[in-house]
Amino acid sequence: MKLLESKRCELTDLQGRLQGIVKTDEPLARHTSLRIGGPAQYFVIPASLEDISETLDFAHERELPWVVLGNGTNVLFPDEGYRGIVIKLGPALGQITLTGDRVRAQAGASLAALIAKVRSVGLRDLDFLVGIPGSVGGAIVMNAGIPEGAIAEVVTRVGALTFDGKFITLTPDECRFGYRSSRFQEERVIVIEGEFALGSGKSWDGEELLRRRKERQPLGMPSPGCVFRNPVGVGATAGQLIDRAGLKGYRVGGARISTKHANFIVNEGGATSRDVLQLIDIARSVVLKYWGVELQLELAVVA
Repeated sequence: MKLLESKRCELTDLQGRLQGIVKTDEPLARHTSLRIGGPAQYFVIPASLEDISETLDFAHERELPWVVLGNGTNVLFPDEGYRGIVIKLGPALGQITLTGDRVRAQAGASLAALIAKVRSVGLRDLDFLVGIPGSVGGAIVMNAGIPEGAIAEVVTRVGALTFDGKFITLTPDECRFGYRSSRFQEERVIVIEGEFALGSGKSWDGEELLRRRKERQPLGMPSPGCVFRNPVGVGATAGQLIDRAGLKGYRVGGARISTKHANFIVNEGGATSRDVLQLIDIARSVVLKYWGVELQLELAVVA
């Protein structure tokens, strides 16, 4: 009873500090593209930057871990859930503003909304991101893109919040972008917004890129997107190596290595986090055994 009362007091305290939404025991499977994940101890949808700062203060006071969630793509939560605070950046932090040759988008905006806004003024500078189902914040964190281009190439600045609630502005160099990587994967810094350059003269055929994506990837099934980063200097992609190792279509429980693209794991129904992790281990060990290549995760696995 004392534990339950303590939990109620904590919830009341957090709700009293925020304008946004606070939930307890929220199933994370509802918020991830893989449709996998147990309940979050606290699930916060902030309505403002102040809400995020207050949530971080609450977490520090109670020594609770926290993690930021965008559209829930490219992330795997445990079946047991998350003992801490999940901060989901949604539409309340999804404003997009066009000013001259720049477009500024908050982290909670979807990439689809950002692309549509840029297209509304006749530009196709961001069409290389067509079909990527993530948020602006997630795309910056992962340096999302395609073989021909990545979001880092159009970023002019990034606004972020440090773990102690300080707002900072970073240049592209300070973001330390790399292949599907950035400083935001290494540090406790929350991406709040990004500014992107327009009118560079580089235009993309979004329809063709979307057609290519639909043709090559299992877009109609629950999936986190690419599971592994493509290895450098190998002459083959991660998907090709997994395919050549004979693992395309390999299944564990409700999870399967896609028959369409071997760097995708799909949830065919009832898949668990354990199923996905077992498939990851199998793919890594077999590719290492046959090709001598150690695959590195692109998927963010939350402990």
